[in-house]
Amino acid sequence: MNQKFSTYNWEELLEAEEFVRWILYKENNSEWRKLTETYPEFAKEAKRAREIILVLQDKYDVLDENSIGSLWNNIEQYYYETKIPVRKLNFRKALGWAASILLIFSIGVAAYYIIDSKATYSFSASAQEFEGEAYFLLSTGERIALGQENSTIEIKETEQNFIVNNKTIRRSDYPRLSTKPQLNEIVVPFGQQSEVTLADGTVIWINAGSKLAFPSEFSKNNRLVHIEGEAAFQVAKNERKPFIVRTSDGLDIEVLGTLFNVSAYPEQEIIETVLINGRVAINKPGFFNNSPVELSPNKKAEFNKLNQEIEVSDEPNATIYIAWVKGWLEYQKESLNSVLVKLERYYDVKFHLPADFPADDKITGKLDLKESLENVLQVLSDAAQVEYEIKGKEIFIQSKIRNR
Repeated sequence: MNQKFSTYNWEELLEAEEFVRWILYKENNSEWRKLTETYPEFAKEAKRAREIILVLQDKYDVLDENSIGSLWNNIEQYYYETKIPVRKLNFRKALGWAASILLIFSIGVAAYYIIDSKATYSFSASAQEFEGEAYFLLSTGERIALGQENSTIEIKETEQNFIVNNKTIRRSDYPRLSTKPQLNEIVVPFGQQSEVTLADGTVIWINAGSKLAFPSEFSKNNRLVHIEGEAAFQVAKNERKPFIVRTSDGLDIEVLGTLFNVSAYPEQEIIETVLINGRVAINKPGFFNNSPVELSPNKKAEFNKLNQEIEVSDEPNATIYIAWVKGWLEYQKESLNSVLVKLERYYDVKFHLPADFPADDKITGKLDLKESLENVLQVLSDAAQVEYEIKGKEIFIQSKIRNR
C-alpha cells in the first residue's frame, strides 16, 4: 500500500479511488488495516471518511458529468448568496473515474458536509489523556485540573468564573495552552466521574473514560453538546431551544426537558439511549436520515453502528441505567462480560478471562461502586460463581466455582 495515504486528510481520502474501493469492496483490506494501526492520525481521518461513505452508499445512483456539475454549481451558488465560504474539492481529478459509483461518493460527500450541520466533533484530547486526572479544557486555552475522583463543575452565564468542587476559581489563574480546542471540553479518565451544571441549568453526569464538549454560548436555535463515552442528562426545559446530544458517530438525541442516559463508547458497536422521563427524538447520522425515532419513558433505543439501524425495546427498570450517578452498578440478566467492562472503566483496571470462559452467562445483582475494588469483586464472585486473582491493576478470572 502506498505510504502517501498515511498523510491524507478525510477530504483527500474521499477523492482517492483506492480508499473508497477499500471501504466498499474490502480491496487490499489487510494493507489498509495495517496503515490504520500504524498511523493513529490517519486512522482518525479514515474513520471520518468511512462514515460519510457508508451514509451515502445507498442514497445515490451513478451520475454523469453534467449532473455532477449542476449539483456542485447549485451548492456553490447557495453559499455565495448566504456569504458562507465553501471549499471546492478537486473535481477534475474525480471526474476521471466518473463512470463508477466511487465518483458519487467524492461529490456527494462534499455536498453532504457542506449542507449538513451534523458534523461530528473532534476532541483535542487523545486516548492517553485517560491515564491522568480529570480536567476542564476551555475553548480559550486554559486547562483546569479537577483534582478529585468525583468532581463537580458549575458554569455561570458570564463564564468569567467557575465553581469547581465548591471552590470559585478565576480563568486568569490558569495557564493557557498553545493549542486551543474548538469547544470547551471535560475529560474524565477511567476510575473517575464528573458532574457539570451548564449555564442553562442542565445537569450532566459524565462517566468514567468519557469526554464532553460544549460551546461557551449556545446558538439561537439549539443547545448542542458532544459526548464520547457515557453520560446522564437532566435537561433544563426550553421549548424554543431544543437540547441535542451528538455522539462521535453522528447520532443525535434531541430533547426539550428530559432525564436520560447515553452510552456511546467508541469501541462498542451499539450506542444505547435509555429514557427515564420526558421525550427524546433520535436522529441517525447523515443528512438524508431525517426520520427521527421518538422514545417515550421506560424505552431503550440501540443504534447499531454497522447497519445504521435503531431498535427500540421496553425497559421497565430504566432507572438502573443511571444508578451509576449515585455510585451503584445495577444489572439484570446482563452478561458477565458486559459487567466486567463497566468495572474496568469505574476502577481503571483490566480483566483477563480464559479463552473458554462462558462470559456471556447472564447475571443479576447490584454493586456498590463506593466500595473498594476487592469488596466489589467479592460480591461479584458470589453472584457470578467465579474465582479471581488480583495483581495490581490486572484481575484474572480463573474459573467457575464448583460444588457451592
